[in-house]
Amino acid sequence: MEERSPSELTLSRLLQERLFRDAGVIEPDAGDDRVVTWCLPWEQAVTSAAELDGVLVFAREPQLDEGELARLCRRGPAALLVSGAGSRRWPSAATGTVPVVPVGEHTGFPEVGRLVAELTLAHEAHVLRYGVTVHRALAELLYRGAGISALCHQMSRLSHCSVAILDSQARVLAFVQPPAGDLDPDALAQQLTEDPPGLFATSLDGGRGPAVGEVNFGDRALTCVVGPIVLGGRHDGWVLLIEPALRPHPHDLAQHRVVVEQAVTIVGTEMLRVRSISEAEERARGDFVHALLHGRFATESDLAARAEHYDFPTGSTYGVLVAGGFRAGGADPASTVPNVAREVGRLAPQGTQTLAAAVGDVLAVIYQFDPPRRATADAANRIVADHAAALERDLAQRVRSGVQVAYGRPVTGAVRITDSYREARIALGLRQQLGLGDVCGFHDLRVFATLADLAASTAGRTFAEELLAPLRTGGAGGPDLERAVVAYIECGGNVNAAARRLHVHRNTMLYKLERASRALHVDLREAEHQFSLWLACKLDLLARTTGSVDRELRPS
Repeated sequence: MEERSPSELTLSRLLQERLFRDAGVIEPDAGDDRVVTWCLPWEQAVTSAAELDGVLVFAREPQLDEGELARLCRRGPAALLVSGAGSRRWPSAATGTVPVVPVGEHTGFPEVGRLVAELTLAHEAHVLRYGVTVHRALAELLYRGAGISALCHQMSRLSHCSVAILDSQARVLAFVQPPAGDLDPDALAQQLTEDPPGLFATSLDGGRGPAVGEVNFGDRALTCVVGPIVLGGRHDGWVLLIEPALRPHPHDLAQHRVVVEQAVTIVGTEMLRVRSISEAEERARGDFVHALLHGRFATESDLAARAEHYDFPTGSTYGVLVAGGFRAGGADPASTVPNVAREVGRLAPQGTQTLAAAVGDVLAVIYQFDPPRRATADAANRIVADHAAALERDLAQRVRSGVQVAYGRPVTGAVRITDSYREARIALGLRQQLGLGDVCGFHDLRVFATLADLAASTAGRTFAEELLAPLRTGGAGGPDLERAVVAYIECGGNVNAAARRLHVHRNTMLYKLERASRALHVDLREAEHQFSLWLACKLDLLARTTGSVDRELRPS
């Protein structure tokens, strides 16, 4: 049933006017609470095909015809006012559930129509004047940027009621109650979070205005007026007004509806403004983090000025952590990289600071800390490693996918953060390609850390390309052949172990190794040749990984 204002003009309220003091008994008796919005004469009502919801039809007794009366009553008028009907009682087959009100012959349509119009328009004008007063009081606070809490205080002052502003998850954003109020905001938040009342869902039925109903708070039921905050089709929450009286006066309830109806748009605008400012600050912070990671500051003074704005020390010790493996297009928006970046700051221990940003599909975290005095490089590495392990555990619970974390070696001075970030990205790339299960840092991959400079040199690249080329090109090469050789070397020259790793027969493995030996013109059973190929594979993997990272850090 459509929610209506308790102070709307009803049939019973209309019949209290002096004009209807000689009116007869309403038939049927249950129709006296019907809303009356307009009045039409019989001639116009029967010739129109429109529905007559809320319309009072006025007729003279001689005009009535039982057939036309039945057709008219099927269109649902609020009531039928019959002048000169006396005590005549109309058959229920003709009128159905439509109330019939007999009035004296002196009563005419002009007087009835004027009275209905005056009462209806008076009600609308009163609501409009009060709505303008409420809107002005709230809009002044919006213009001053006073915030959601101030708007909540103003609504409580206007209504003399408890007022809560909730987000779309029914979490309390602001709560104010009169001095004599005894509601517990924590209990209110818990009640709304655990068991949101059906009144909230009812209020989202668009076009009906604020919903009025009862909500249970502890051991008592209170009357509440609920209005949804919807702007541009987006639902951002609710405005909840709690009336302290057990049975509020209809006039008070009507005013509460006006307060909530005016507030939802203004509160929604304030929420949109706050969200826009927050998003702009996050973008600016993300730009600062990207500049730190990629070394994009022109001078150290430029870096110091930007860092001062974010209260970020520039002479401390830093370790950069990176996380990859986020699922693209996940079902939970909170598990996306940008949203996760907003939450990782809470993992930082007291006395430290964390900045995070999304770099493509990778989460990058700058972890600032102050190591103990005279701490060794290994001790600083352990501090970063512990934080990386905590980050991976938190991401595993939050994202529930195979997210992997790696980190670079700690550096001193904000200008060197880009060095730690480069190492962290290389460590993450190696971890993903090598299938390492635990959190690892660049210093943990000691072999690769030692070979990093050689892999970047011309001699290292040439060595790896020349040695691996026969396995990759020509009639004898191919990815299967290279995988067989790598597996054979990593299994210490054990043919059976290599065959089990690749899930092939031992004879197939021997055949592949023979083809590789012919292509390379070496005997793979000799340890020296195995070492050469192992070194070439590591240099090639490191060169591809560092090349990918360097293209991002220093694009041409």
